[in-house]
Formats: sequence, structure tokens, C-alpha cells
Amino acid sequence: MLFLMYWELNEDVSVSDRLQAAEKLMKAELFPPENIEIIRFDITPDNWGITLVNAESVDEISDLNNMWRIACPGIFKTTKLSPARSVQESIGTTTELLKRLQST
Repeated sequence: MLFLMYWELNEDVSVSDRLQAAEKLMKAELFPPENIEIIRFDITPDNWGITLVNAESVDEISDLNNMWRIACPGIFKTTKLSPARSVQESIGTTTELLKRLQST
């Protein structure tokens, strides 16, 4: 299943602490996670970004966020996590719903 995460880094957490957390996760072989396909992992100059992944369950994707929180408490200012799908798929199913509702 495709999941999209939006996140903002907390400016009160130092760059050094964030880099140490990444190193700690990689040393523990938690990142990148074995059971999750990371499609995109992007950051902006304003320290917010997105992570687009394929995962089998919500538990796996929750663990991905939580491992960063454990390795570096306070790392995120905010996060949003949701299943995602392509716009093309959305258009197709929405069109079908519209047709069904207009015919009643």
C-alpha cells in the first residue's frame, strides 16, 4: 500500500542531533527499513519534506516515524501520514461515483 508522509523538522533540534539520529538508525540497521520501499524521501530548504513509501501495513509506516522520534526526541514539529493513491485512480473512481449518484 502506498503511504505519503508530510513532516516538518523542529528548528529547536540541532542539525548535529538529527545527523546523529540518522547515523544511529543506520548503525542499528533500522534505516532504510528492510520491509518498506522508500520511493521518495525529500526535504526542502525550509526543513519540511515528504516521504513516499510502499508498506504492507500501517504498523510498518508508524514504526518508520516512531524510530526517528525515539532516536531524536522532538525531531518533528509536525507530521501527517495517510494512505495515498494516484490522481488517475482517484479520478476514475470519483467519476464512477458521480455517474451512479447522478443516475438516481
